[in-house]
Parts: sequence; structure tokens; C-alpha cells
Amino acid sequence: MKKTLLIITALLLLSACNVPNTAEPTQDLIGTAVAVALTNAPTNTPVPPTAAPPTPEPIPPTETATSIPSATATEAPTNTPTLSLEDPALQYGSPDKVEDFSTITGAWNYEDDWSTWNVNDGYLNIYSKGTPYWHSWYTTGTPIQNFYLEAELSMPNCTGKDRIGLAFRLTEGSRFYFMGLTCDGTWGFNRYTASNASETILAYQSSDKIRPVNETNRIGVLANGNSFAFYINGALVGSVTDDTYPAAGTTGFVTMSAGTVNFKTSVDVLRYWLLP
Repeated sequence: MKKTLLIITALLLLSACNVPNTAEPTQDLIGTAVAVALTNAPTNTPVPPTAAPPTPEPIPPTETATSIPSATATEAPTNTPTLSLEDPALQYGSPDKVEDFSTITGAWNYEDDWSTWNVNDGYLNIYSKGTPYWHSWYTTGTPIQNFYLEAELSMPNCTGKDRIGLAFRLTEGSRFYFMGLTCDGTWGFNRYTASNASETILAYQSSDKIRPVNETNRIGVLANGNSFAFYINGALVGSVTDDTYPAAGTTGFVTMSAGTVNFKTSVDVLRYWLLP
């Protein structure tokens, strides 16, 4: 009888090892589910951040401050093609697409806990609600690969390292590049990764081509394969090559507040020219 009881007890203990794990999903699983949902969404669906809220950090004295690590800036390789100093908007004729935000549509309307996007009074109005160093982005339209893309915009109430970026080549997993412009008058070039890291390709730097940011600045990027050239108010300010994201992707903007509540960017026009 004792032997029988011992056998039954042992069997019960062994079966308990196969009880399904009822723990809550990990952040990785949650992130994967969000990425899948966004991949299957229409092209004009906003792409919100998928990371957990960042740990606030004090504003350091250099641009490289973010809530996530930034890679060391790299220099342009010697095989970068010779670039024209002429304004690309004058070289390529009529743009292939223009958004002047003169009509209120739902294509750019979006809000979450960190940002608000809407079209009103002839502008795309982008508000970063103030979580320090939180990147919020929105892209839309047909994926494009090689192009000149530019926007005319202003930042009427920004401070310090508040930043707006011209985002492009956004693909599944929220991978994209962006040319950033900061409130204190610097520009730089970043790539955003699937692990929600903003990596610096070209370090943020000042330029005499940047007007006061409460006035209108025209920022543009010429993307051709792995070569990128950057223009501010029609003037070439830098170039670099990077092979990380070669595929076509959607275009739009990324905003980051360094702590300013309701940091606002007003976009007057967004347009692009496709390269042959």
C-alpha cells in the first residue's frame, strides 16, 4: 500500500512540471506584437513609439544627450560622390509630390500619450508633450528610396535640445533615418533602430545657414543609395554614406522634447523629387 502511494505521489509531481507558464508576456513579445500590427497597417497609419518610457536624464552640455545610447559619429568615406552646391529644389524641376497642408484631412491626425499631430490653418502642427528625450514619429505615403526630400518648418516655442527631424526610409520594425534640427541651432543625422535606439551618424553641429528656429527653415536630404547629402535653406551643409537601411520606406517627421511641455513644430510644406 505504501509503495502504491509513493508511485501515485511521484506521478503527480512529474505532471506538475508541465503546467503552462502563466507569467505576463515580456517586453520583447509585446514589442514584436506591435511591430507585426504596424507592418500590416495601411501606409497612412501613424507609427508610434513602441519602447517603454525612458528614464528622464538631466540635459547635458552636448548634443549627444538622449535617453538612449548614441553611436560615435562617423566621417564620410573618401568615395563619397562629388555633390553640387546648387539648391536641389532648383535642379530637379517640379516635385513629384507636395503636401502644403492647405486642406484638413485625417491623413496626419494622430495622438498618443507623448505627441499630437494635426493639420490646421495651413500647417501640420506637431506637439511633443514633454517626456524628456522621447522620440515620437509619424510617416505616411508611398515608400520611396532615392529622392530629394525637404520641408519648410519652424519651432515657435522650443528650448535647448528640443529637436524636429525629417524622417525617411521607414520600414517594418520602425527602422528609419532622420535629419534633425535642434532649437539651439544645430543639425545632425541619425538612424533609429528596431531596438528603439537613436544612433548618431553625423554629430550635431552648428551652421551659419540655419536661421533662428522660430523663423522658417528649409531642411532637405538627398538620398541616393548609401549616399546622403544635407541641405539647409538651399545650401549644402554636409554629406555621408551609410549602408544600414537601403530599402524604400515612408517619409514624415520625428519629434523629441528635451523637457519642453508641448514643444511645437509648424510644418508649412513637405515635398520630394524622385531621382531617376
